[in-house]
Amino acid sequence: MDWITTSGYSNVLTSLLLKVKRAKRPSEHYYIGLYAGVGNPEFKNENDYFSMKYPDAGFRLLTLFRYWNIIQYYFPYRNLIEEDWKSVLEEFIPKFMEVKDELGYELAILELISRIHDTHAVIGGNIQVLLSYNGRRITPVKLTFVENAPVVTGYYDEGLGKETGLKNGDIITAVNGRPVEDIVKGKLKYTSASNYPTKLRNIAHNLLMSNDSTIAIEYNRNGRQENMTLKTFAGFNYRIHGSDTCFKLVSKDIAYINNETLQKRYLPRIWEEMKDTKGLIIDIRNYPTDFPIYDLSSYLIPKSTPFVKFSTGSIETPGLFTFIRTRNAGGGNNDHYKGKVVILINEISQSSSEFHTMAYRVHPHAVVVGSTTAGADGNVSHIILPGGIRTMISGIGVYYPDGKETQRVGIVPDIELKPTIQGIREGRDELMEKAIEIINGQ
Repeated sequence: MDWITTSGYSNVLTSLLLKVKRAKRPSEHYYIGLYAGVGNPEFKNENDYFSMKYPDAGFRLLTLFRYWNIIQYYFPYRNLIEEDWKSVLEEFIPKFMEVKDELGYELAILELISRIHDTHAVIGGNIQVLLSYNGRRITPVKLTFVENAPVVTGYYDEGLGKETGLKNGDIITAVNGRPVEDIVKGKLKYTSASNYPTKLRNIAHNLLMSNDSTIAIEYNRNGRQENMTLKTFAGFNYRIHGSDTCFKLVSKDIAYINNETLQKRYLPRIWEEMKDTKGLIIDIRNYPTDFPIYDLSSYLIPKSTPFVKFSTGSIETPGLFTFIRTRNAGGGNNDHYKGKVVILINEISQSSSEFHTMAYRVHPHAVVVGSTTAGADGNVSHIILPGGIRTMISGIGVYYPDGKETQRVGIVPDIELKPTIQGIREGRDELMEKAIEIINGQ
């Protein structure tokens, strides 16, 4: 809080602010609480002014000040923003004052929350104008940025997707006459994510969205440039499960676990099938539907091993974050898994997925393969803003036991490997292939 004495305020104002700073505060607060057992902040009793779809200038400034103060005093990763947060406040005061309509207001909020570089900081709530701005209709084609280009990697609806004529490995180069590179540049400042690969992940989801019934695209297939018009539809489930099966034997001595669909109750039966294999692949290129981290770790890891520590904020001293505890994975288990463990990750691996990876990685023979993850870990805290707009932050700090960060950095693989366009065209899972090679000692 050195800004109190370094901002050039008068002696009278500085003295008053120092009294506020030094005031004794109770552990119970009307506006701020800490969730029991976790410690992430709870922002209580804030009015969302839901009916103000386009708040007046005073309430727009309230939006900015409320959010700025939350980040200033209760965001555990403010030190990773990489710019002076006070300067961000100065920059955004005129932006919030000058917006002319509801869309401008929502875009200003979106640009502001993107500046904290937290993949958890999505925008939601009463954002109907923003949803229309992005487009409410989508095509059935799933895109993923591969080799820095948006590539077809599947369909949200198999039948409708194949009807388009697009194939896996096709590269989208322009949408409605606009080059993809220009679209990406325009979207970056409104795309909230901890790192660049995750920004591209999020942009890929809405690159083919529109309010129109069709979208004109240009695409490249095996070096040939083609044009196509795609139909759009009211909506599809963006979440495509890679598999409905949480466990299988890739070969007689290599086991595979899909962490997305793994349920704790399945583990005793899975253990009987995997315990004598020479290698286990844990696929965390997804988000878990259960929380099997400690249960699976007890099978994998021979002794209780530290894998993470946390930091939490303070009600009595706003802005102070303290390391509170270290968590261990595994226990005393002489009958633990003796084979190699290969963990697969990418930019889809976020939050709980990153937490699981940190735990499984302490296995004595673990290797992490893939690319940097989403870089957003820690229980989320919800924020409400005037106009009924909602967002979130990572509410606690998550670190390795030695204090190294995971936020923004993500989980750094031991072996960096990304899919290639050629591999996608050939229908190959290159990370799976590498995992099998490692287990086989190749």
